[in-house]
Amino acid sequence: MLSADIRYGDGPTSSGSIPLFLDSYRPNQSCTSPRPTVLYVHGGGFVGGSRKGQQVVAMADELAPLGINLISIQYRLQGDNPVISSEFAAFERDYRALDPTQQSPRVTAFVAAVEDSVRALRWMQANAAAYCIDPTRIAYWGSSAGAYTMLHTAYSLNPYGIARPEPRVVVDYWGGLFRDTDLQAGEAPLFVMHGTADTTVSFTEATELTDRARQVGVPFTFYTLAGAGHDFNGSGFFVRTVDGQSLAKRTADFMAAHLLPGGRPVYESRVVQ
Repeated sequence: MLSADIRYGDGPTSSGSIPLFLDSYRPNQSCTSPRPTVLYVHGGGFVGGSRKGQQVVAMADELAPLGINLISIQYRLQGDNPVISSEFAAFERDYRALDPTQQSPRVTAFVAAVEDSVRALRWMQANAAAYCIDPTRIAYWGSSAGAYTMLHTAYSLNPYGIARPEPRVVVDYWGGLFRDTDLQAGEAPLFVMHGTADTTVSFTEATELTDRARQVGVPFTFYTLAGAGHDFNGSGFFVRTVDGQSLAKRTADFMAAHLLPGGRPVYESRVVQ
């Protein structure tokens, strides 16, 4: 069941604000109790991309039989000229200081994506009853720029006192953390997928992230996609398999193992041909 084009808030810009929308994918069955929910943030280098697309539908179709919702959001992009709120000002300052050579508008767009993800999470919390959401059972999933957004939303905000529903599990497709030390012991487990021939986001982003997870004892699964490039088509997402299962199925099962009662997550590091 799809409820499309739901306005979850407004994003401040240099010329005022823009409306922000999300799509809610839910199992067809009636809501008898709140369901676990996945928040998905799309990629596009903080300059493009869409909350709609084949990959979102494919993942929603994997999650629905498991009784899990998926919400896919729009967020402010660089071309929207976003303005960061005072709540995120210190976060923006610190991440800008990490790499002073990085273009200022791109850093602002990254911070805006994180801010809008928090805005969506708070909307999910406030509208949980209407959309059959259990805000205590949330997964974060992002691809490329969306993975950077979700990783930082998961692991980087607590020192700034920025409240949002915490994830039980985080899925990273072709992303990374700008500061790996943000990942601390006791935080949500990780599912990481990255291609060795990715020329957009270096494969070392994945190895550095999983090395940090291993160091601090955060459980993870890491699928190295041998010879694969970037994005859903370049990575072979729709054709590669692990033990006869699609990557979508493998991802959905990993999230379900952390979101559903009695789940038994499999943590492993494997090379996928």
